[in-house]
Amino acid sequence: MKTKPGKVIFIGAGPGNPDLITIKGAKELKTCDLVIYDRLVSPEILEIIPKTTAVRCAEEMPGCHPERIESIVKIMVESSLQGLKVARLKGGDPLLFGRGQEEIDPLVQKNIPFEIIPGVTAALGASAYSGFPLTDRDLSSAVAFITGHEKAGKANSMLDWANLAHFKGSLVFYMGVKRASVIQENLIFHGRSPETPLAIISNATSPNQKSYFSKLADLSATIQANCINPPSLIVVGEVAGKLGSWNWASQLPLAGARILIARPMGQESELTQDLRDLGADVKSLHSMEIVDPPSWQILDEAISQLDDFSFIVFTSVNGVRKFVQRLTFLGKDLRALGKTKIACIGEVTALELEAYHLKADLIPKVFNSDSLTKHLAPLVQGKKVLLARAMEGKESLRLDLSKVSNVVDAPCYAQKKTNEEYLATFGSMISEEKFDYVFATSPNIAKLLIPIIPSNLATTKIVSISPLTDSEFEAKGFKNRITSEVFTTNGMIEVTIKDWKLKKK
Repeated sequence: MKTKPGKVIFIGAGPGNPDLITIKGAKELKTCDLVIYDRLVSPEILEIIPKTTAVRCAEEMPGCHPERIESIVKIMVESSLQGLKVARLKGGDPLLFGRGQEEIDPLVQKNIPFEIIPGVTAALGASAYSGFPLTDRDLSSAVAFITGHEKAGKANSMLDWANLAHFKGSLVFYMGVKRASVIQENLIFHGRSPETPLAIISNATSPNQKSYFSKLADLSATIQANCINPPSLIVVGEVAGKLGSWNWASQLPLAGARILIARPMGQESELTQDLRDLGADVKSLHSMEIVDPPSWQILDEAISQLDDFSFIVFTSVNGVRKFVQRLTFLGKDLRALGKTKIACIGEVTALELEAYHLKADLIPKVFNSDSLTKHLAPLVQGKKVLLARAMEGKESLRLDLSKVSNVVDAPCYAQKKTNEEYLATFGSMISEEKFDYVFATSPNIAKLLIPIIPSNLATTKIVSISPLTDSEFEAKGFKNRITSEVFTTNGMIEVTIKDWKLKKK
């Protein structure tokens, strides 16, 4: 058991977009024993945290908002004294309207080590992503960050409305939507022109960010008319007139598209990142978990006799990874493959082989097991073939190859199904048409999706990685479908971009 005091690290999570957390912040999240996070931290950032790390949502701790800090501090102090490394994950920047000082002071008093990792604050994100500057050489040489929600019960406001009204720069109000009328009335009363331009940015930097242009006299009316809710920023000043001057974020190929990716746990990250970089709002459905097979016996025996095999067949990225991991575990390396040739299904599997400095000798042009059998069968007549794949692999591949060769079907991994309650949650979201696209990257994933989503979706399209995957949906009566022309995740992205472009016209 740890006896030395641990440490508390305050981490700024940024304004919403998960990519805007700092490199240092993301790195520290991976090494902490406990993470206490705020409600506004994006779910994607929480996915950085290892599954073995304890997590607590600050808003779920005892007490209402002001008293909750006492509970937060208590758990930080107790945990650090037990030798744990605690991350306090806060939206935006910990020290800009983040009540960081109130949580840090007790640590100072108790001499508990702490560190602060700054975060991108919402004003900077809102400016960059909605296309206007906070300062401008001609319009504004200064900017003020102001809280729109002061401490409850404060006898006298610390806001000098007279000076704010005459401030020769940009005013950025955080948490001001609920007090818009107070901001509007005070600024106008103290001399700010009712015609002053302003911008309201909600959900800054996220794919569902929305920007509204108005003038000071219409601030409250604009919020009411558009049903604008927190988290939102209000920017008052001449720079707001430049709102949308450079709409780079809204011009991204998939800007605004809502996409659900159904992939094995931990394997959606690259595809997810590619889609986010193109502007999409992406959610992940962990369709299954990749786990060890019930027994390694068949694979271990095959690895001990690799020289006997003419070909090793890999049907997926997971098969490659698990095979190499097991090879290493048994004290061998890639030299054990000797003259054994390699066949695989798909470019993605071939790329995974290349990551281990292995080159596939056979990749059929059509990425499915039938095509593999057709091209491989003439090469393995009377020879021995090793199938290194999932325990739930397609039976027809083994049967067809067994007609011409001696096949050893060696499970490298198994697929653990996701629980029904988790699937039902996403099923409800799809039924409510909350997604524009649902990505299905294999026939197995198609079979998992079919029972939880209706076949008569009006606005949601199923995007399949291949005709084989698409055939699963077609057989069940799904009409709203598109299929990748190239059977890779990049191919799925390409057809989605084409479709989204047409959809937005």
